[in-house]
Amino acid sequence: MTSEPGNEEKIRLRTGPSLVLWELLIRTMRNPELWNEVSPGNYEFRVDEAERLALNYLTGAIQRAVPDALSPVKPELIAEGKRWLLSRPK
Repeated sequence: MTSEPGNEEKIRLRTGPSLVLWELLIRTMRNPELWNEVSPGNYEFRVDEAERLALNYLTGAIQRAVPDALSPVKPELIAEGKRWLLSRPK
């Protein structure tokens, strides 16, 4: 499954988009007032054009690293990934 030891992928991004993504993540995580809850547990936040493009780069990198990302992902794999993330030490 997705969280088995050794089941890792490397994602390559240029430094510029990586820094834009880093700043976006830090800004949104540190400022929950920027989040807009659109439904219970589902949030959205505004991104500028450069941030949107950086997210597109990340999406492409994930698709290249994990070709199965192009096909519909089974809900149980998403659930397993969430369980693994929630089980990690904080």
